[in-house]
Amino acid sequence: MSKSLNHHLDNLLNDAVIMLSQYQEDLLQEWSQMLQSLKNTKKKSIAVFEFISEFLVRFLRSVHEGTVDIYQMLNEIQDEWNAQFHRQPEPEALIFHLNLLENAAHKVLKSRIAYSSKLHPSVHYLFSKISEVMLFQSKNENYSIWKDAVILFNEWIIRSQNFKESVENICFGFGYFLPFERCALFKFTNKESVGVGLFGHHLKTEEIQAIAEKITNIPVLNESLVKLKSQGHEMKNFQPIYISCAEQDLPEKYVKKFDLTSLIIVPIYVPEEGKIIGGVVLDQGPGQHFTVDTSLFPALMKFGQSSGELLSKFIEADLKKPELPERDSITLSPRETEIIKLLADGASTAEAALKLYLSEFTVRDYISNIMKRLNAQNRTEVAVKAIRMGIID
Repeated sequence: MSKSLNHHLDNLLNDAVIMLSQYQEDLLQEWSQMLQSLKNTKKKSIAVFEFISEFLVRFLRSVHEGTVDIYQMLNEIQDEWNAQFHRQPEPEALIFHLNLLENAAHKVLKSRIAYSSKLHPSVHYLFSKISEVMLFQSKNENYSIWKDAVILFNEWIIRSQNFKESVENICFGFGYFLPFERCALFKFTNKESVGVGLFGHHLKTEEIQAIAEKITNIPVLNESLVKLKSQGHEMKNFQPIYISCAEQDLPEKYVKKFDLTSLIIVPIYVPEEGKIIGGVVLDQGPGQHFTVDTSLFPALMKFGQSSGELLSKFIEADLKKPELPERDSITLSPRETEIIKLLADGASTAEAALKLYLSEFTVRDYISNIMKRLNAQNRTEVAVKAIRMGIID
């Protein structure tokens, strides 16, 4: 049975190589354009992209001439890397550049083959094998460990049957299979301008779901998203963001409420579409400071990619349903907008009445009317929906 399975998997690799060799000139053009973009944006570790793309082009040309030996290729890419660089490749840089090369391959195949799926499995398998042999070349134990974590995480989240189960499983998986204590999952809305809380692990989910924060209020995250938007989708680098001191980079109300110190923000993304759909915030518990361990980054990136691919199908279906009323369909008076702003700032009915020179009864009437107009169940939901809809900042 194992011999038969090995033979079958070998055929998948050969199929991928032959398929890519047929469109090698298109691939060469795509990869050349990417390399130039990397140089223009001054991306680090360009040598990784340049080495692998040049090696694969040479190999695909040999295939075109009739010689196919995939395992010889895998051995040679290890040997040539060692001879040229005399060091082990950085896992996060290797994964990033292999993702760029693979995404370009899928793009070429989709433009040339009518029945090609968005993510051709044999091509994905080929690039996975390249990643595996290059990272295992020095018996990289760290790679072996994080690869196991990725397998465990993927097996865990794949059981999700709907959006609710997927966000719960993703949060649990990030917290359970990685060395973190707390996890909060957010979705980006309004063209990535607002982060809306979805679920929390070892956090009160209702408190996470009450969050709807403008990304501009989190400079370190906003800068990263602005940088991503300036790049072509094939070039986007969805790397985790480490924050050593939360009080310097996050709104004070969240730092105090959740006793945040150090944390990591992991993008939830779909690389084939160059789309980021949310993020996961991780830390090691209330008030806990920790230093960043970059050996975790490959696993974090893979977790983020798997989560994005799972959530995207549920989000696409969910987008067909109107989540919120359109802002233009609701007309609020200046006084109602003022009251919503005060609610968002945490003001009580009495405090709002005092600031607006109104009676508490009048303010309650305003709030009751606003809740009906926004179809909100409570004051917190009023503030959250108003931020999501862009009624208030």
